[in-house]
Amino acid sequence: MREALLALFLSSAEPITRARLADIFDSDPGCAGWEAALDMLLATGDGPLQLVCVAGGYRLQIHPRHNALVARLHVEPPRPLSRATLETLAVIAYQQPVTRPEIEHWRGVAVSVQIMQQLQERGWITTSGHRDTPGRPALWVTTPGFLEHFSLPSLAVLPEVVAVEESQTDMQTGIME
Repeated sequence: MREALLALFLSSAEPITRARLADIFDSDPGCAGWEAALDMLLATGDGPLQLVCVAGGYRLQIHPRHNALVARLHVEPPRPLSRATLETLAVIAYQQPVTRPEIEHWRGVAVSVQIMQQLQERGWITTSGHRDTPGRPALWVTTPGFLEHFSLPSLAVLPEVVAVEESQTDMQTGIME
């Protein structure tokens, strides 16, 4: 059963949910015990691969201890994101659903069309509708692709913003003393 699960995870381009696994295995009486095998794979992390929970499903990935070695395999370095792009993505992740004027308010500067296009092209943000206000601005949210890329099981695991604000207050207090 372990090998069957590994084959599914290796052949899937996106995370597989428990419900999807149940659809696959529960119709075959010879596949009993797949849930125990899944739990065992989740608990095992000593090989070169590990099973992780991302975007509400499970994905097989290379163990992080091999990241430096695997990075040498790729000739072209990944394109870094600009600070403005990262700030925009963070505002959307924490404040979603959020309109572009609200993003600009949080960042304190205008958001360029190119930043929004870049985040959309990467599949990290999408519109979820429009606010019922004059101009009907689009409501921006993150996608499962965002969770998958950053290996997040859900948005709930994002660090609390309060901790960042408290540390900034502590730093300001320390400077003023």
